[in-house]
Amino acid sequence: MRLLFPFAKRFIAGINTNDSSVVFKNHLDQNFKVIANLVGENIQSAEKIETICETYAELLDRFSDSDFSISLKLSSIGLDHEYKSTMENLTKLVQSASINKQMIRLDMEDSKYTDQTIEVCKSIHNDYPGSIGITLQANLNRTQRDLEDLKKNGISIRLVKGAYFENDQIAITDMNLIRQRFLEYSQLLITDSNVKHSIATHDELVLDSISLNSEMKNHRFEFLYGVRRDLQRRFINSNEVGLYMPFGEEWVSYTYRRLKEFENIRFVAKNLIKEK
Repeated sequence: MRLLFPFAKRFIAGINTNDSSVVFKNHLDQNFKVIANLVGENIQSAEKIETICETYAELLDRFSDSDFSISLKLSSIGLDHEYKSTMENLTKLVQSASINKQMIRLDMEDSKYTDQTIEVCKSIHNDYPGSIGITLQANLNRTQRDLEDLKKNGISIRLVKGAYFENDQIAITDMNLIRQRFLEYSQLLITDSNVKHSIATHDELVLDSISLNSEMKNHRFEFLYGVRRDLQRRFINSNEVGLYMPFGEEWVSYTYRRLKEFENIRFVAKNLIKEK
């Protein structure tokens, strides 16, 4: 564990709230948009769920600025424990965020959570429009339908390729086809003048293709904290750049999850070398 931490520090803002807040503030001062995520999912302990919600509430109060937001998995605030309390927890956080025009973004988990995550987002959005957003995964076959539906409802979307292993009955598994779909969906989001959406990827081929689009100015890109800092600096010159910044005591499981696949290790190593 000790050997892993120096490496993990590059990708984890901090272990506790105070240490992480220093890192958040430093990046806000550099004109980045900060998206804080307390690592952990599938939480079923009522006590732990309460602590997570209190931590998020404290951060929203500490950084009462629209450049600071939080991104969370519904299973981290009680979805695997009790639906009613999950809705209560989320509503309280969104209420706090709405006061300062901040946003709560729902991370997308594996496909068994997709329907519920979208339903929860739409329900909360009805009462707090503009204060809650969602993440969609380009690799799922259902995504175009979901994207159009959420756009019609005026909900902000973060588009990602999709990090979960899904079977080929419900998801695309060919990377070239995923790239193609990602670009198609990006175009649909870029041309939506009603809501600001986010394009979240480190794929330089995809980013270069999107950048050629003259309509791309003043839209938002998001990157994982610590990955391709050269790209982050490049895009912040002409676009909003958000940094997804994980933090918390569960840093070990988060880091292992990022590195457990050989392809992920190769991806990280390759992109560390690319940075200048």
